[in-house]
Amino acid sequence: MIRDRDFMRDMLAQARAAKCSALIFTLDMPVPGTRYRDYRSGLAGESFLSGNIRRIAQSIVRPYWAWNVGLCGRPHQLGNIATVLGSDSGLEDFMAWMQNNFDPSVSWKDLNFVRENWDGPLILKGILDKDDAIIAASIGVDGIIVSNHGGRQLDGVPSTVKALPSIADAVGDRVDLLVDGGISSGLDVVKMLALGAKSVLIGRSWVYALAARGQLGVEHVLELLDKEMRVAMALTGCRNISDISQDILNRDENR
Repeated sequence: MIRDRDFMRDMLAQARAAKCSALIFTLDMPVPGTRYRDYRSGLAGESFLSGNIRRIAQSIVRPYWAWNVGLCGRPHQLGNIATVLGSDSGLEDFMAWMQNNFDPSVSWKDLNFVRENWDGPLILKGILDKDDAIIAASIGVDGIIVSNHGGRQLDGVPSTVKALPSIADAVGDRVDLLVDGGISSGLDVVKMLALGAKSVLIGRSWVYALAARGQLGVEHVLELLDKEMRVAMALTGCRNISDISQDILNRDENR
């Protein structure tokens, strides 16, 4: 949620104009988390000079990436806020912009504003608590993404694989239930489906593949996931996705 609600209205209008089929609203980032690795990588809190020296040194030892992404992949901008930041719209600028413009006072009532300006399906991302999931379902959202923001927002939050079962039991028959976080194989996908998710989101695996080999890399990752899912399903007696249930899991808490 952005402090400037007019900016929010404009972003939602752009999404409608682009015919986006659904809106995913992130709940678990009212303020940026304490991410020391972002400081080490030069994305936050580092001077322009030292940050650029670091990136130049990294590019020298990776010439293919430097050519394919660093030069041919331009512009390196975050499109949603490029009109606000102008030429200063790189990742390091975005971190500072987040701290100054994200609204830390956001609450459930602010979703009324989103609903007033978005008439399509609304999915809430970042729920880990059963009671929050019940509230989300009661206000009529179309979907929930069980997510801990990749573990990058707050140390010590539960993993999504632990949070998912109670949420599925509470609202799994009322909303589309999605999950992300730590899913790196087809077996992980099958586990999440067995725990109650209707869909599984995969981020890092395909992003790494895209950075390394482009479209061929992404196709290769998807093929691997498909094969791994088929093996896991065959070895657990599941002929179809609909056969995947908690019955295939070892739920012995003592093991």
